[in-house]
Amino acid sequence: MRIFFTSDLHFGHENVLKFDDRPFETVEEMDEELIRRWNNKVDKGDLVYVLGDLIWKTANNEALSILKRLNGQIILIKGNHDRFIKNATAKNALAGLKDYDDICVALADGTTRRCILSHYFMPFYNGHRQNAIHLHGHSHNTEEHYLELGIIQAIKKNGYEPKVYNVGCMLWNYEPVTLEEILNSKNEIEQLEELEKEQKKQNNGEEK
Repeated sequence: MRIFFTSDLHFGHENVLKFDDRPFETVEEMDEELIRRWNNKVDKGDLVYVLGDLIWKTANNEALSILKRLNGQIILIKGNHDRFIKNATAKNALAGLKDYDDICVALADGTTRRCILSHYFMPFYNGHRQNAIHLHGHSHNTEEHYLELGIIQAIKKNGYEPKVYNVGCMLWNYEPVTLEEILNSKNEIEQLEELEKEQKKQNNGEEK
């Protein structure tokens, strides 16, 4: 069994197309492509943690029909838009429903990493001093997301080493990702630091 993470898919939410500038023409196209990309990576025996805002739709059994088409078992960490859980049938289709979780994930190299899961960003999360990882969603790719990155940068400059990753689907090619994929990627804080270094070089060149 493999473990995947994602968040903020917003199935059935038309406004999110513009909000995230998603590469889909219609909400129907988005829903179908999200399902295709999910099932292309996730097998039926896998476990997927969705860190909030999974499904916008609440009418009738639309949410249930989406859940039935997604491979794997789903544990939902509740977000601020998961109104579909008011539908008991859809709610019962989930493998778990939580506000927050604290789990250990085994990596391919045999090591285990502690992961703190929530919908919302937490700069000083439980275990940040003990090399734990914080996975979250909510901020999409908005200005808030980049402010969060700035907060982490500031914390690092004060001697802390938080390991925080936004698993919003729009930041990961609209598909669930494993912890290995997350840790092996060049995260956005590293990209920002490289950009800052490049800007300093350019500024120093202009001063000369």
